[in-house]
Amino acid sequence: MLLSRLKTPCAPGWLRVPQEWHLLLAALLIYVGVVLQAVAAEPLTIAAGAGYKRPVAELAAAYERSAGIKVETFFGNMGQVLAQTAQSERVAVVFGDLVFLENAGELKFARFLPAGKGRLVLAWPTGRQLASAQALADPAVARIALPDVRHAVYGKAGSEFLDRSGLADKVQGRLITVATVPQVSAYLVSGEVDAGFINLTDALGLRERIGGYIEIDPALYGEIRIVGGVVAGREDQPGVAEFGSFLQGAEARAILSRHGL
Repeated sequence: MLLSRLKTPCAPGWLRVPQEWHLLLAALLIYVGVVLQAVAAEPLTIAAGAGYKRPVAELAAAYERSAGIKVETFFGNMGQVLAQTAQSERVAVVFGDLVFLENAGELKFARFLPAGKGRLVLAWPTGRQLASAQALADPAVARIALPDVRHAVYGKAGSEFLDRSGLADKVQGRLITVATVPQVSAYLVSGEVDAGFINLTDALGLRERIGGYIEIDPALYGEIRIVGGVVAGREDQPGVAEFGSFLQGAEARAILSRHGL
């Protein structure tokens, strides 16, 4: 009797789902698919001081290839970068000097990803040669470009070097302050200045377009630790944790080393 009952087919419609349920389920699946697609398409946004455009852009491209996550970047003087980062909720990582980022006012960082040490150089345009940094004492070096001390760490480093080397008084009246390292570099390439303070990263990128450069003794300016600051509250954005791991890998370290970090 029990066996015959088990073999008895169910009445028609016993497991039938109402048509409106099918429609609801289909709509729900479409919605979930759209949400997942939007999350997957959300780019990781990285910002940096203009003096590190080359390495950061290369890091972003390499990470995008390896992780399959779209990366957007923007660059400027650090004052601009921090202001835009504070206004936009999309920026997740900011590259810059550790001390500068730690004192960024209202903008806070959850953690810092080590990138390398920044190195100050004195560069000159094609057609000129400086034997040493002390050559700046010569009045013939009439125009010396320096990034903005308030917003560019290499402006601060250049100013510290001039003070500690005893050159500050000797170059008075010949310093030209510009906003960023790339602006100093542009003046060097065009020959509008006789010398300028930039970072090694930019000097390496310009070595075929300028006369040359010399590294400044690190003992004559404060240590520059370049890091990627993960903005507090945005550390869980898609791709941030993976980017932190990528930054410590062999490919990223090779890129940073190639750019003088």
